[in-house]
Amino acid sequence: MRKEILTAAAVCVAVATSGFAAEEDSEPATRQIEEVTVVGTQIRGANISGALPVSVLDADVIEGLGLDSGEQLLEFLPENGMNLFNEAENISGGVNSARGDVGAFNLRDLGTGNTLVLLNGRRLINLAGYQTEEIGGSFVPVNSVNSNLIPVYGVQRVEVLRDGASAIYGADAVAGVVNTVLKDDFEGLTLRFKHNEYESFARQADTFGLAYGGSSASGNFGVFVNYYQRDRIRAAEDAIMRDADFRPLVVGTPWGGDNRWRNTSANSLYGQFDAVPSISSHGIRGVVTDSAGEFEVYPAGDPRCAVPLNFGTCLAPDGQGTVRYNLNEFRDLSSEAKRLSVFAYWNQDLASGAEMFTEFLYYASDTNLNRHPSAPFSTVKLEVGAGNYYNPLGPCGSPNRLAADIIGDDVPCEGVALLIDNYRFAELPRVVDNEAATWRLLQGFRGDWGTWSWDAAMSYAKASKDDVTRNRVSNLLMQEALRDPTAAAYNPFSAGVNSNLERALVDVYRKGGTSLATADFKISRPDVMQLPAGGVGLLAGVEVRRESFNDDRDPRLDGTIAFTDNDGDAYPYVSDVVNSSPTPDSDGARTVMSLFAEADLPLHSTLDVQLALRHETFDDINDSATVGKAAFGWRPLPWLLLRGSASEAFRAPNLVTVNESIVARQNTRTDWACRYAAQNGGDPGEDVIDCRNSTQRIAQGSNRLLPETSTNISLGLVLEPMDALTVTFDYWSIEKEDTVGLFGEENHTLLDLLVRLQHGAANCAGFDGNPAVQRATPDEDASTIYQAAGLCPAGDIRHINDRYANLDTRSLKGHDIGVYYELDTDFGAFGFRYVGTFLDEYEQQPGGSAAILLAAQAAGDIPDAYPVAGFDDLIGKNGNPEYRSVTSLTWRKDKLATSATARTVGSFYQDSLTLDDGIRWNIDDMTTFDARVDYTANIRDAKARFRLGVRNLADERAPLADRYFGYFADMHTNLGRHYYFDLRLELQGE
Repeated sequence: MRKEILTAAAVCVAVATSGFAAEEDSEPATRQIEEVTVVGTQIRGANISGALPVSVLDADVIEGLGLDSGEQLLEFLPENGMNLFNEAENISGGVNSARGDVGAFNLRDLGTGNTLVLLNGRRLINLAGYQTEEIGGSFVPVNSVNSNLIPVYGVQRVEVLRDGASAIYGADAVAGVVNTVLKDDFEGLTLRFKHNEYESFARQADTFGLAYGGSSASGNFGVFVNYYQRDRIRAAEDAIMRDADFRPLVVGTPWGGDNRWRNTSANSLYGQFDAVPSISSHGIRGVVTDSAGEFEVYPAGDPRCAVPLNFGTCLAPDGQGTVRYNLNEFRDLSSEAKRLSVFAYWNQDLASGAEMFTEFLYYASDTNLNRHPSAPFSTVKLEVGAGNYYNPLGPCGSPNRLAADIIGDDVPCEGVALLIDNYRFAELPRVVDNEAATWRLLQGFRGDWGTWSWDAAMSYAKASKDDVTRNRVSNLLMQEALRDPTAAAYNPFSAGVNSNLERALVDVYRKGGTSLATADFKISRPDVMQLPAGGVGLLAGVEVRRESFNDDRDPRLDGTIAFTDNDGDAYPYVSDVVNSSPTPDSDGARTVMSLFAEADLPLHSTLDVQLALRHETFDDINDSATVGKAAFGWRPLPWLLLRGSASEAFRAPNLVTVNESIVARQNTRTDWACRYAAQNGGDPGEDVIDCRNSTQRIAQGSNRLLPETSTNISLGLVLEPMDALTVTFDYWSIEKEDTVGLFGEENHTLLDLLVRLQHGAANCAGFDGNPAVQRATPDEDASTIYQAAGLCPAGDIRHINDRYANLDTRSLKGHDIGVYYELDTDFGAFGFRYVGTFLDEYEQQPGGSAAILLAAQAAGDIPDAYPVAGFDDLIGKNGNPEYRSVTSLTWRKDKLATSATARTVGSFYQDSLTLDDGIRWNIDDMTTFDARVDYTANIRDAKARFRLGVRNLADERAPLADRYFGYFADMHTNLGRHYYFDLRLELQGE
C-alpha cells in the first residue's frame, strides 16, 4: 500500500498545481487568503491549502442556523453521518450507553472514532465514557470527542477536511478532520440571550452568552461564556410516541399486523409464574396452571380470568397471552439539561521576540432522564419462595393461599416455589442523573529562529462523567424480598399496588474518566529552497501524547457484590442488577510518539504539490504505523482548478478494545441452528423450542489487535466561471483494512448450524458443534425436534464466546458537490450556498468464517434466508442514505438581514423489516426548512441585534421507522416546529 502512495506522489509531482484560496468551499463572503485553514496542512500560508477539499462554516453562517450545541451543528455538515451517541436511540442501552449531554463525530458514516477532532489545530480529549456500535456481526466499544464540548458561541469557523489526514495529524484521521477555530482577537463586550419555544412539546430552552476581550500594546486576551438550559421532552406528549405499539400506523401496508412493529414488551407487572420443580402431582392442571405448571396473572375483570386473587388481580392457566407493557409510558425523548462552557485565551508578545499563547477550556453538563423500568433477563429468573406471604400456592394458613375448593388437598402445606417469567418491575421508571466535566489547558510559544519559524505547545485535558441510575432493582435484595414470609415481602401478584418494591431498590453508578497530555514541537520555513515557481515550504516536527481512560462500575456490576442465579451462574456471567450485564472495572493508557514532515512544492506557476510523511509508535500494542500523503492542485486555466490526493490513514485499536477484561453482554438474537431445527423438525411455529432470546455474549480485549489502516483517494475540480460563482466537485474513496469488530452471536449460531449439518444426526456423543457456542443440555422435546431435522441435539444457548478481531476490508466511495454564489445589488447582498454529499458504495467484505458461511449459502448448504450479519452492501441500509445536502439563501441590506436553510437527508431502508419476498421498508427522505429575520439598531451606546427565527418551518415530522419512538433517531430529529428569539448587545465595538 505504501508503494501505491509513493507512486501517487510521483504522479502528483509530474502533473501538479498552483495555490488556490481555500474559500471555494466556504461562504463566498469570507474567501480571503488570510483565512486559509490550518486544517489539512501545518505549513502556514502553504499554497496547497487552497487545493484541499475543505468545507468551512464561518461564524455568521453558524449563528444564522440558530443552534445551541455542537450536536446540532453536525446536523448541518452533510459529510457527517449518523450520530450514534444520541439520547433517543440510546434509551434502551442502559448503563452501558454514553448517556447525558453527548454527541459523536462520524464523518462519511465510517463509524465513530474514525474522525479526528481538533480545537485551534490541536487534538481534543475523548468523552469520559464509551458505548458500543455494531461493527461486523456484533457490538464493539467505540469512543469519540463529545460534539457538545465545542462552544457554539465564540466560534470563528468550523473547518472540515474531507480527506484522510493521518500523515498530517496522526491516528484517527481516517474519514477526515473537524477543526474548530475560536476567535482570538475579540474586542469589547457582547451579551446574548436566546429563548426557544416548541410548538408540539412543553419544552422551553434558554441560552445566555457573554464575550469579553481586550488588548494591550503587547498582547490581547478574551473570554467566552455560554450557559444553556432546557426542559425535558416526554414521549407521552406526542400522539405517536406515547404508545410503543406502532402496528396501527402500518395498517393497509404489506406490514399490516406484523408484530415487528409491536414494540411493547411481554414483560409487565402481570407476570407468568412457573411452579418448581413440578406440580404434576398437585392436581391443579387445567384449573390454576397449564400442563407444564405455569399460570399468568391478569387484571381483575379480564375475560381470561379463571381464579380471583386478593389484590385486584386474577390468574389463569398459561397460554392465553400476556398483558403487554407500553415501554414509552415513562420514557423521555430528550433529557432535562444544563450546560456551561467557558473558553479563555491570552496572547502575549515576549521581549525575546517570541509570542506566548495560552488557552483554557471548561465544560460542565448536568442532565436528568426518565427511562422505562427494568425487566429481568430471560436467563436470570428470580424465585417466589414457597413461604412468600403473597404466594397463591403458599403455605397452609397463609391469608393469600388459594382456597381448598380450588387447589384441593394436593398442594403441599409448605407451599410451592414459583419461578418468575415475563415480569417487569414497572412500578417506577429508572431515573438517570448524569454529570460531566471537561477542562483543557494549553500553553504554547512560537517565534522565529533565523529564517525558520517554530511552534511548540503542551496541553493537558481531563474529562469525567458520573452516571447514576435510580430505581434500579438488586437481584439479591429482590430474591430476599420474594422469600420473605411476612407482609413486608415483595408482592409480584398485585400489579404493582403496595408491592413493597422499595426494599429492593438501589442506585447504580458508572464513573468514567479520560485524560490527554500532549507536547509538540514544529519548525518550518516557506522557502527552504527555491524552484522556478517559488519557494519550497518544509515543516518537520515531533509530538508525544499520553492518553488514558478509566471506567469504574458499581459494586453490583463489577462483582464486588455478587449474585448467583437459579442455574448456579454468578459473576462474570450474572450481575446483581436486574437487566444489567456484569461489567468489570477497566482502565488503560498508552503513550504515542510521532515524527512527521510535510513539504509544499510549487512545481510550476500553475501547479502545487503537498507531500507528507508520519511515523507513530504505540507502547501498548507493540506496533507502529508509517503513512504518507501526496496531494496536488493544478490550475490549467484561470477559472479551473484540478485537485487530488492519495494518502494512507490509520487508527489504533481504542483503549477499551485493548484493555477490557472479560465482559458479558445481553442482546436479543436468533439461534439459527434452533431455527433450522424448528422449521425442519416439526415445530415451525416454535411452540416447543424458542429460537429468539436474550443471548449472552462474552468478549475480551486484546493487545494483539492491529491498527486499522486505510487508503484514501480524492479527485476533484473547482470552477469559477465568474467572480461571484464557485462550483466544486470531488470524488473520494476510502478502503479500510483490519477494521476492529466482532464475528457476532448470530453468525456464530449460523456457523454452529453449518457444523451440525456437515456432521449429521449420527454419532452425537461428545459432539458440541461450534465450540464458541456454549449450550445447556437439551431436553427430550428439543432432542426429538433436532434429530427429526437431521441434526445432533442442541440445548438453549448459555453464552457465546467472541473476541475482538481485525476484520476484512470496508470500502466507501462517493462524491461531493458544492455551489456558492454571491451577488451585490441595489436591493441588498444575496448569497446562495449548496453542499451535498453522495454515497456511491459502502461494503464490509467478508473474510475468515464469514466467507465460509457465504460460500456455504452460495452452495445451498444453508438457507439464503439466514443472513450473515454485518458483512454486506451497507449503502442505503439502516441509516446510510445515498445523499445528504444543506442549501441556504441569505439576504442583507442595511439594518435588515434574513436567511432560509433547507437540510435534506436521503431515503434508506430498515433491514430488520424486510419481508420474506424481499420487499423492504423504505424510510423516505426528509427535508426541513429553517428561517430567520434580523434587525440591527443602536440603543444608546450599544449595538443591538434582534433576531426572530423558526426551525422546521413546515413542521415536518420524521418518517416512520420501527424504533423506540417510531423514527430513526440516529439520523433524524423529530421535535417539530419551534421558534426562537435571539438578542445580542454589543456594548463596545467588536
